[in-house]
Amino acid sequence: MATDKEAKVMVVTGASSGIGKATAEALAKEGVHVVMVCRNEQKGQQAMADIKKKVPDACLKLYLADLSSLTEVRRLAQELKENYPVIDVLINNAGLIPGHQETTVDGWEMAWATNHLAPFLLTNLLMDPLLAAEQGRVINVTSEAHRLGQIDFEHAGKPVKYSAITAYADSKLANIHFTYELARRTEFTNLTVNCLHPGVVATNFGSNSNFFIRSLFRFSRLFMKSPEKGAQTTIYLATSPYLKFVSGKYFKNSKQVKSAADSNNAHVARRLWDISAEQTGF
Repeated sequence: MATDKEAKVMVVTGASSGIGKATAEALAKEGVHVVMVCRNEQKGQQAMADIKKKVPDACLKLYLADLSSLTEVRRLAQELKENYPVIDVLINNAGLIPGHQETTVDGWEMAWATNHLAPFLLTNLLMDPLLAAEQGRVINVTSEAHRLGQIDFEHAGKPVKYSAITAYADSKLANIHFTYELARRTEFTNLTVNCLHPGVVATNFGSNSNFFIRSLFRFSRLFMKSPEKGAQTTIYLATSPYLKFVSGKYFKNSKQVKSAADSNNAHVARRLWDISAEQTGF
């Protein structure tokens, strides 16, 4: 029997593995049209095949983009807008924890570009189809690591002293500032914007990082959630009818919790928005 969910379009970035793939699979089971954004075509096709085995009638579409490149983000947004005049849910899930310092083609530190600038730009470029939805939702996957982060306006995206953990934590704090500021800017629309900590999840996350971080993740896998459990809060935010009017909040284990005190500074969020707009050319 057809449901209204079948018509819904939900975009998931970083959908080839881990939480993103588990999210895409769970949404496919809900009967929605899942748009999977992946960097690697082979991994993306494999993820789709894996999901189809479990959900034979899954409605899936694959789009390719390297989200560390702002040009790629713009191309992706244009393709999505051309094909989907209405996008019900955008799940900014793609993210990485870097190893050695890397600079993107645009000149930004890799974690800053991929984890923060990409979702900032993609979300803003998709604002028309999101606002066209009956009740659009933006969901940003962040981390409890945001509590270790700080926004260094002078060196945002171009750190003087580099640490992989610091770079990751700073980008995750930026995710929360972005969530809260976008929620304020869309307060009187039908769009909601929320973020979440998925838990510490056993995926290949951190596999491209340095030896210390790889070793830490390998050891910690014994105590981690499965990707399916890690995706539960994302699914809740994407589908729950109870969250229709909830915006600008941080969730953990499908419950609203308080983010770090620093993340609630509206002045910092506005300033970060302006810098992010400048850095992305938005």
